[in-house]
Amino acid sequence: MTETKIEVSTLKPSVSFNLKETDYRLINLEDEVKLDNHIESLRNYMKTTNGWGKSEEQKDMDYAFVQTMWKSYRQDLQKITFNFYLNRAQYTLLTDILLKKLEYDVDNIFIAIDLSDLLKTMSAAKYSSDEEIKFFRATATETTFVYHLLKNFKVKGLTKDAFTFAEIIRRIADISKIVSYYDSHAKSITEEIGTWALSLDGSNHLISEIPEGTEPQKVDL
Repeated sequence: MTETKIEVSTLKPSVSFNLKETDYRLINLEDEVKLDNHIESLRNYMKTTNGWGKSEEQKDMDYAFVQTMWKSYRQDLQKITFNFYLNRAQYTLLTDILLKKLEYDVDNIFIAIDLSDLLKTMSAAKYSSDEEIKFFRATATETTFVYHLLKNFKVKGLTKDAFTFAEIIRRIADISKIVSYYDSHAKSITEEIGTWALSLDGSNHLISEIPEGTEPQKVDL
């Protein structure tokens, strides 16, 4: 079986999917706009700001401002939640896997515990019909953890559960593509800040101050 890898791309992936003539957003519009504005503001500031005629103190202030903008982007990327859509069959299978069917050991028990808030929210959901679709808010990290745990589950045969399981994985993959897109910008902006800092009239000492944030994890499928 061919293994599928989610590619990190500079092309923005779809932030929604269509089902039965209804669009479902995987990231809320205000969060998408917030992240896009962070990227645009950071790059515009570096493009229009240089060190010509400035004192070392002024250059340091410019760099500190970019640092603050960068940290704000990373923090927002880490705390933003994504909409994990499930119909009744997908919800039932996923909760059964995570709450009943999987066996946990020293390698994954703490991952499962870290998902306790999400699982608590999911376990309380009530569906009115098989066609109803509900969404559950999950961070990039939580989505990655769900996928990590599902890697230990196997479906026997091409049964209804197999197709349901595949749809769950596709939902996770769709969210991961969005996370990877914004994460790739975070990484490239880190390099751009380094280059820009050097251009501030030779302020090499600033390079070592580029913050090292915890990288949002992307899902490799």
